[in-house]
Amino acid sequence: MLLEKYSKQERGNSTINLVSDFVIVGGGVAGVCAAITAARQGIKTVLIQDRPVLGGNASSEVRLWILGATSHMGNNNRWAREGGVIDEILVENMYRNKEGNAVIFDTVLLEKVLNETNITLLLNTSVYDVEKSNDSSIKSVTAFNSQNSTTYVVNAPLFCDASGDGIVAFKAGASFRMGAEKKEEFGELFAPEKSYGELLGHSMYFYSKREDHPVTYRPPAFALKDITEIPRYKAIG
Repeated sequence: MLLEKYSKQERGNSTINLVSDFVIVGGGVAGVCAAITAARQGIKTVLIQDRPVLGGNASSEVRLWILGATSHMGNNNRWAREGGVIDEILVENMYRNKEGNAVIFDTVLLEKVLNETNITLLLNTSVYDVEKSNDSSIKSVTAFNSQNSTTYVVNAPLFCDASGDGIVAFKAGASFRMGAEKKEEFGELFAPEKSYGELLGHSMYFYSKREDHPVTYRPPAFALKDITEIPRYKAIG
């Protein structure tokens, strides 16, 4: 039992200062592969992930499959395949997880990271601030872990923003663009005809099973009653 008397002063969180060679913010597939690659080169790496599992969109929390070179936009690259760390992960998952269980894939990724002694992994830890040493260099990032009420200040000469939302790059003042450019700008075959500022759409994950009786769906109160209320709705036909 912990017992502490009332204090007139504000209490601060426990703070841990870490010093590393390389800091990667974001534990999705890109961040995991970057961390493993760096660690195997002898680089002391801190991998910071704001979720309890690694994998990002490919984790059990979202369950999107890893596409990579195979793509899915009509180019029929079904036999294309990347090598390196991502291939190592996918081969291991195929051996250990033939059924494609998303939770088991979480453990495959976690094991790969924990097996690297040069990686310090911080799960459930969200980066929210950046300190710069000069106009073009980041000195440290500050993150908070709500599971242990600990603030981490991580210093390094090199940082990689694999967060998906670009929080580190944005806070550091890096230039950025949002949306999609038209194909003429960079000669991209699968880019849209017109540029636009919209981001990724929604994903709908569902499962089905056979029942021997009718099943009634009762939508929540906040569900839209009319699909045309969705701003990007387009009638087909």
